[in-house]
Amino acid sequence: MLPKSSQNQDLPDIADCQIACFPNSLATKLGKAYVIKTLDWFLCSPNRFLFHLTENGKVVGYCGGFVPAKRGDGSSSGMLQHAFGKAVKSLLFKPWLLFHPEVVPQYPFIWRNIKGKLTGKVKPAKSASGSPTAFKPYAGLVVIGVHPEYRGTGIAQKLMAEFERLAASYHQYELVLSVKKDNARAIKAYTNYGWKIKEEQVRTFVLHKELTGDS
Repeated sequence: MLPKSSQNQDLPDIADCQIACFPNSLATKLGKAYVIKTLDWFLCSPNRFLFHLTENGKVVGYCGGFVPAKRGDGSSSGMLQHAFGKAVKSLLFKPWLLFHPEVVPQYPFIWRNIKGKLTGKVKPAKSASGSPTAFKPYAGLVVIGVHPEYRGTGIAQKLMAEFERLAASYHQYELVLSVKKDNARAIKAYTNYGWKIKEEQVRTFVLHKELTGDS
């Protein structure tokens, strides 16, 4: 079982895997069409990548990452804008999701990106000092999941190894991801793979991992 670079025709099956992995997430509640559109974001630029593993024709694991091209080139804002239409359509039918615990703390962020969608301009995030955050190249791990029926079978290790290989192919040896503070299982898994907590934010930890140049 080797990782495969994902194509448009693979997205519905990858979406099924993501929904199985995260049944209570906001993305899942917004619907499969929304999940597919967020995954499509990875296929729209050469600085992004998405790959998956299959067994017996079923997607059992997937992973997506990107290499920011400039300051303000964020995965969360980019995916939100890319799937904006699908999100709005879903919210029209499920307005109660506006009060979902993943949404309420993000109202300022969402409003900023709604304005960005309407105007075509998105302001870069500000640091605590009020100045734009300094840009430093890195490879960001954005999404990763292993189907619940296949956890503990070595799939996660294959996904992480492929992510590191692709990051190195972009000549990026600083890896970055963020994870919710209450996701103890994921934090333990990442630290077992050599990631270290480098920054604490309000609701998340930011983890880093450094690769050697010959990785």
